[in-house]
Amino acid sequence: MFNSTHTLVGLAIARTGLDRWVPYVIATAVIATNLPDIEIITGLASTPTYVEYHRGITHTFIGIPVLSLALALGIYVFSGNFWKTFLVALVVMATHPALDYANTYGLRPFLPFDGTWYYGDTLFIIDPYLDLMLLAGFLVGYRLSRIRRLSAWVSILLTLAYIGIRIDLHAEARGQLASYTSTLPGFERSAVFPRMANLRIWDGIIETNQEMIKVRIDTRHGVDSELARMPKGTSSEIIGHAATAPSAVTFIGFARFPVIRVEGTEFGYRVTFIDFRFYNETTGTAFAAEVLLDQSLHVTRDSLGFNKAVTQ
Repeated sequence: MFNSTHTLVGLAIARTGLDRWVPYVIATAVIATNLPDIEIITGLASTPTYVEYHRGITHTFIGIPVLSLALALGIYVFSGNFWKTFLVALVVMATHPALDYANTYGLRPFLPFDGTWYYGDTLFIIDPYLDLMLLAGFLVGYRLSRIRRLSAWVSILLTLAYIGIRIDLHAEARGQLASYTSTLPGFERSAVFPRMANLRIWDGIIETNQEMIKVRIDTRHGVDSELARMPKGTSSEIIGHAATAPSAVTFIGFARFPVIRVEGTEFGYRVTFIDFRFYNETTGTAFAAEVLLDQSLHVTRDSLGFNKAVTQ
């Protein structure tokens, strides 16, 4: 989730009464709910490095307690109560991977033992409704201090109810997509993704043995239109050499619905690895790795990006 949501969740939890239980709880909660994203600094190295480490060890069952312990040790200098500070940090920080799991980017909670990605596909990475509910609770509590705890609890309960509605709508959209794909030739798997600020409309991704298909799902009446379609690409010696490039290696470890294209160039070949999950049919962009090869199939250049232009 976007860091505004994480921050507002931390503030809401801190104002439920924990601010009377241990000193510096607001600072503890705000830092704790954002601290797992400390690995964002890897983006200073390169995009492949960022993709490789983002939502990695700091978002796991091991990383969260360790980061909570480190934060508690730092805040203890001011609060004077290590264990209460640690418990607050642990509870608040645990909401971070829980919220991140809810969107389509995914999470690897069992690193370093298992690098499997898990996806909730329920909340868009930026959810204005969540932020507005949490922000409203904070502002009411700020203006009316006598009901600060009540407003915090109300905002948390409204948030949980909203997430519950999203989960139910996601299940309904999945059922509608399953009905649509039940007679689709060569069907292999599918997923349903949320859209920002629209609870009723969802994106469906369908993988067959030949291609990827993106459809729009309206929970009132099911699949109502096809948005995009791409051939998956077939294995070849060219693709095999391109897959050894650093950007391609990172892409392959991250991609969920990969599409591979090979084009001839003046000097050799261009191989584009596209994650259809992030394909935007309006802008013609996607999360993709591009690898250039010479005539001898040696990698001459490679790159990775989230908004690379690709042709349908």
